[in-house]
Amino acid sequence: MEENKDYRVYRYGDDLKPGYELKVEHSVSCENVDISALIAMGTESLEAMRQGSIDGEQKAYEIVLAAAKQWAQQAAATQTINRALEYLRTPEVSHTANQWQSKDNRRNSEVISNRVYKMTCSVWEDTKYDRETKQSIPVAWYVTWDVYVNSPKRGYGKRIAGQNQKRYTDKNAAMKYLEGRKKAYSHLFTEISPPVPEQYKDHFTVHGALLPGYTVEGQEPEKTVTAPGRDSGKAGRASVLEKLSDAKRQEKAAPPKAPDKKKEDIHR
Repeated sequence: MEENKDYRVYRYGDDLKPGYELKVEHSVSCENVDISALIAMGTESLEAMRQGSIDGEQKAYEIVLAAAKQWAQQAAATQTINRALEYLRTPEVSHTANQWQSKDNRRNSEVISNRVYKMTCSVWEDTKYDRETKQSIPVAWYVTWDVYVNSPKRGYGKRIAGQNQKRYTDKNAAMKYLEGRKKAYSHLFTEISPPVPEQYKDHFTVHGALLPGYTVEGQEPEKTVTAPGRDSGKAGRASVLEKLSDAKRQEKAAPPKAPDKKKEDIHR
């Protein structure tokens, strides 16, 4: 709230979220203002003054709308730059370079991955305590395996296939089944960065731009440039920031325009 001599201004959630939202909402209250001088002027004079005041409000309102339009244009530029930065700041996905690695020895858990795919598997041994021998005896083995899209984008690790807690009463049978699953999907783990299936393309794009080093099955590789802030060996699409920089360099390189004679005459 803003206190003035004759009125108060109340603000309701004025806020700026750069590149996204602008909020300006005000109301005015005149509670203890002295109106005695105005009363003496008569109705006709006050009506004319009131219209003049309303016209002044309208002009101020149009200025605010014009400022809001200017903000919208600037916010669109900010949001576009934010998207380019989000692309450039997307981290390289972690992977095991197509090598099986242990995750949890207690569950015989393993993982293999590359820049596109990830497979995990585990075997949990269920035991029963034998009071006579006072030992825990294995009674069943539960096999779990999953194949995922190994997206560098958080929340985009889509599950492609898998089996949860498949029960076996013979350990050899359980291990044989698991080895069969590993072999069935081994073709996914022959390259560090295999082509991305079309249906999973969105998992490797940021705001429509394919991340550096990826290709899509059946499509020609996109023209790429080395993205600032990434390893020199990794290529990325030209960002909005780079395009802006190129435009500025071209503008500076262009010969200066001849001065307008009319404008020179005005300033003489």
